[in-house]
Order: sequence, then C-alpha cells, then structure tokens
Amino acid sequence: MRRIVTAATGAVAVVAILALGIAVAGLASSGSFSGIGATTSEETTETTEKPTQTKFRAVLSTRAEVPRPKGTRPGVRGTFNLTKTDSGGSFTIAWQLGFRKLTGRAAAAHIHRGKVGKAGPVLVSLCAPCRSGQKGKANISKGVAAAIKSGRTYVNVHTARNAAGEIRGQIKKR
Repeated sequence: MRRIVTAATGAVAVVAILALGIAVAGLASSGSFSGIGATTSEETTETTEKPTQTKFRAVLSTRAEVPRPKGTRPGVRGTFNLTKTDSGGSFTIAWQLGFRKLTGRAAAAHIHRGKVGKAGPVLVSLCAPCRSGQKGKANISKGVAAAIKSGRTYVNVHTARNAAGEIRGQIKKR
C-alpha cells in the first residue's frame, strides 16, 4: 500500500511540475511575466549608438623634431588635422596634412607614439610620398586610439635630406 501512495504522490508531483512549466511558458510568451530567463520586447531591442567623433590638431615645426633636422629654410612648417571616430569599439581616423618650405619632396608622413622631445615608433603610416593638402583615412586599433586621446602621439613629415623627420608636431585635442 505504501508503494501505491508513493507512486501516486510522485505522479501528482510530476503533473504539477509540468503544469507549472506550461503556465510559466505561456506567461513568458505573452510578455506578462518578467521572471528569470524570460525576455520582453524591451530587453531584446538593440540599442544603436551614434558614432562619436573627436577632433585633434598638430602644428608642425622643425624645433619640435628629434633629432634636429639639417639644412632647413626659415618658414618651414605644417599643420595636421585629425578626426577620430569611435563606432562602438571600432576606430577610424580621417586626416589632412599641410606643409610648406620643406628642403625637398615629402617622402613620407607618419603618426608616432612619443612624448614631446622623444622619438618613438610608427603607429600609422599616412602617406608616401606626400603632397601638401593630402587627405586620408585609416582604421586604427583601440590602443592607438587611446594613445591619440591621451596626447602621447605626434605626426612628422620625412624628406630625403631629413630622413628621420623634418617637421613634427604633438597631436592634441582641439
């Protein structure tokens, strides 16, 4: 007799659990239940963040270049404008470079990692050869984006006479 009662109790428990599961599933699909594991239309709606843009600028001169360039003329200078776009963790830059009175053709220009007065490694190649007024775009890593934002980058323009760089400027937020 005891086995029959235990079996009947077990069967009732299974039926109760199934009925509860069906009721919860019905509530979840109707959107009137927001318990654990349930989703509502609010939770499944994707949020689309607009890309954020930050503008930067550098004024390039021979005085800022390390090591000091040789044979430069008075009035040599340049400008560099950069817009960094963050699109939800992916980063791009759009830039424009201008310069005048270099000792020769601009062989290349780069963004380097480095503090004021210190030479550093190339992070982004901009152009080779370059012309004044040139524009470009590039994808950059999160690390490069952080270095630009923190002011730990500079841009310089290289010539044949000054292969290490003729003019340079620290990239700063506008």
